[in-house]
Amino acid sequence: MILEFSFNYLSSSLIYEKIILNTLELFSLESKIVKEGDNLFLYVKSDDSDELESFANRLSLELPHSIFLHNTNVKVVDEMPQDSSALPQISKLPMAFCPKCLNEVMDESNENYYNIFHECEVCGYSVEGEKKSYKDDFVNLAKSISDGLVAEVNTFYGKYFVGQLGKKCNEVDFDIISYDLATIAHYTNATNSEMAALGAIEKPFVKLKTNIKFKMDFEDIADELIRFKLSDDFVLHLLLSELNELGINLIFITKEKLPFDVKFDLVEYKKELEPIEVVVGDNHIVIVKGEKGLPYNNLENKTLIPHIGAFFSVIKEHSLFDKIVAGVNISKEYHNNILVYSKKFGTISYLSFWFKFDSIKDVFDSIISSNESGKKLVENFKNKFPEHYEAISAITFNEEEFNVYKLWGIVSIVLGYSKEKSLAKSAKILEDSASSFLGTKGPRIDYKLKRVDSKVYLDPLMTIRTAMSFKLAGVDRLTLSYGVIESFVEFVSTQLDEIKEEMKSDAVVVTGSLLQNRHLFSKLSKEVSVNHKLYFNKELPVDGKNILYGGNELF
Repeated sequence: MILEFSFNYLSSSLIYEKIILNTLELFSLESKIVKEGDNLFLYVKSDDSDELESFANRLSLELPHSIFLHNTNVKVVDEMPQDSSALPQISKLPMAFCPKCLNEVMDESNENYYNIFHECEVCGYSVEGEKKSYKDDFVNLAKSISDGLVAEVNTFYGKYFVGQLGKKCNEVDFDIISYDLATIAHYTNATNSEMAALGAIEKPFVKLKTNIKFKMDFEDIADELIRFKLSDDFVLHLLLSELNELGINLIFITKEKLPFDVKFDLVEYKKELEPIEVVVGDNHIVIVKGEKGLPYNNLENKTLIPHIGAFFSVIKEHSLFDKIVAGVNISKEYHNNILVYSKKFGTISYLSFWFKFDSIKDVFDSIISSNESGKKLVENFKNKFPEHYEAISAITFNEEEFNVYKLWGIVSIVLGYSKEKSLAKSAKILEDSASSFLGTKGPRIDYKLKRVDSKVYLDPLMTIRTAMSFKLAGVDRLTLSYGVIESFVEFVSTQLDEIKEEMKSDAVVVTGSLLQNRHLFSKLSKEVSVNHKLYFNKELPVDGKNILYGGNELF
């Protein structure tokens, strides 16, 4: 009898391959491993069906869930493959503990009980230390934190300040580490897909909206959108294990320096590493920032065109050079546009999201001069909000690059959601308001096109005008903010449909830090996937190192 295990696994870390080989050593089975692109196949053969069942059960316990695992299957086949794949020789990536090492560290009868330096060829951070139980150290640290003290803690990948959730969190940029998934589910509105990602071996951050239970139990915390994750090294895991015994299942963690009472430095980390953050939809998951546990950390720093480098990074990761590819670049920092590539005609700019205004007064003057209805709209807006109109008219811009995010910043200022002069900070206020929206539909905001010198651009005035109209109609802040983002995704989806009709594109790639927005990403992932084969970066953040990785193809 021959079993075929298949894994659609978009990672080059070799975690699955190594765990499979380790598990095979425990059984007397004929086996072969075959790697075909993003698909990993394991074949095992035996005349003893009980042994095959025992192996399958053991493998299911040994293999951790991964954010890179998209599908798995097992079936009976007729024959073994002729050839097998050799594992490439690569260095182990810094990775959170695997299930095997975790079980040993938590087992009182094991020699590695509470040994924070325990690791294997699959997991760990390659930091050496004395092999012993550090139980007493964590008992004492947990007691200090339960007494309300703040601790400076060295983890295996950097120094942090940690403590109980309270007013002090409002003074810094903080995240939350949870003892378990059940606690996160209790205090947030995380989806099943987000919960699965949180429990993966990569232990990513996921930004979540807290619920009424959280507000009741932690009433001093001002933020509603907070990044959550589980412990990703033994220092944090063992600390949370001891705090759990004291009835504490959540702690804050921050890189910003705080006055501290306790110093915990059992570990001398080799390198500061930023943990990854992901955004999760029903069909896709992408990395929005971070580096811990990821490859490509030594990319050459060249002078590149950011949106071109990001576009080609996805093409390169998914081997799409023989396809006709439409690419949407929606970075918060860089130029935004829609590109189309094929081997036949190269890369062309299909649509630019570029625009420019000098001030809010310039925005209002442009709307007034556009047509009679625009003039009337501004007059009505000025009459209804005279003090606000006068105050924001004095705001000027000094931006090198305008894009969709900066457009949202202008909308946020015009609608009175932000008092910031910074367009990026103002856009974040609108974005956070949209993320707090719990409904299913917002008002339709216009995203229209205009042609200038044979090139096609997004007309920012129409977006601002319709937002102003809904403000005058009394639409609430969360609903209107959501409508601004929802309508943009619908606009992009329509443009991609037209590209497919006109240019026969057979793949769509999307990059840029706007994907960090949970609502935007989920809606885009769902809507675009209906008519297109949709691709994102696999093992790279959607803004940053992907630019270097893809840009190298241009030289």
